[in-house]
Amino acid sequence: MERYDNPFDQHRPGYDVLVFADNELARRGLSDMLTSLATVKEVNSFEIPHSASVYCGRSFDLLVIASDDLASKGLNQLAQAALSEDTKVLLLMGRSSENLDAVTRFPCNGYLIQDDVTEETLAQAINRIVLGEVPMPAVLANRLLERARGVTTQERPHCPKLTPRERETLVLLAEGLSNKQIARRMLISQHGVKRLVANVLSKLNCSNRTLAAAVAIKHGLLEEI
Repeated sequence: MERYDNPFDQHRPGYDVLVFADNELARRGLSDMLTSLATVKEVNSFEIPHSASVYCGRSFDLLVIASDDLASKGLNQLAQAALSEDTKVLLLMGRSSENLDAVTRFPCNGYLIQDDVTEETLAQAINRIVLGEVPMPAVLANRLLERARGVTTQERPHCPKLTPRERETLVLLAEGLSNKQIARRMLISQHGVKRLVANVLSKLNCSNRTLAAAVAIKHGLLEEI
């Protein structure tokens, strides 16, 4: 079986990956694909209902989620906890457009359609996430643009509403930086970054970082900063 290069730090012997999926077939399939990627050290897979308790206290480099129940409070908290520890989160979504709003609200670093998952597409998606990009299928990108266009002139989040530090945070968010990377760039604590990110999302009326970047680009906010 061909092995695809792992996009993480090549100096490390391998990376720990955590997989959460709705059913055993998906868990085993994803685990096998991830194991086939070069330099992946360990792959753990668990059932969604037990996610929060299993993840608590453990450190992983990548969290892969395949679930139709994105409204689950436990699953959302799991993803938030992972991101706060700079664990990359990849969400595998269904092809149906019925769940797109829930997908856009879910905290993660990138998206991939479950039916399109192969060893190659999985490796490519992970590589883009590590490079700071946000991989996403066209159907989701179009939905984000539609939501961004839906912000009226009266609702437009003007930059003067943001403090200088919040403006700087918005730029770094749009670059795809993690909280830890933003903290290093701004020379502040990760706790301070979390507060700034929360303020930016609130003022832009966005549910996640991806949508905030889309709104900022749509309305030229990054050009004004």
